[in-house]
Amino acid sequence: MTALAGAGVTLGTASRAFAFSEDTPNIRTLALHDNACGASASHKELVSEVERVLGDKYSEEEKRRVIAAMTCPICGCPLSGLF
Repeated sequence: MTALAGAGVTLGTASRAFAFSEDTPNIRTLALHDNACGASASHKELVSEVERVLGDKYSEEEKRRVIAAMTCPICGCPLSGLF
């Protein structure tokens, strides 16, 4: 049997992978996540920095749209709702 045929047999009989699963986080997990990047403080700092960089060149609505499209580079949380 060739390697290609062996791969086909393996793929044909593969079962569902359980390497990743999604679970609803509990209070402790949420607290750990919040403390990991200091979400309440660092996210507000990111929003302030974006507002400072954009300055007076853009309207408040344009700034809100830019911030709403951004995510935290540390944890990936959306920054929308913090302005």
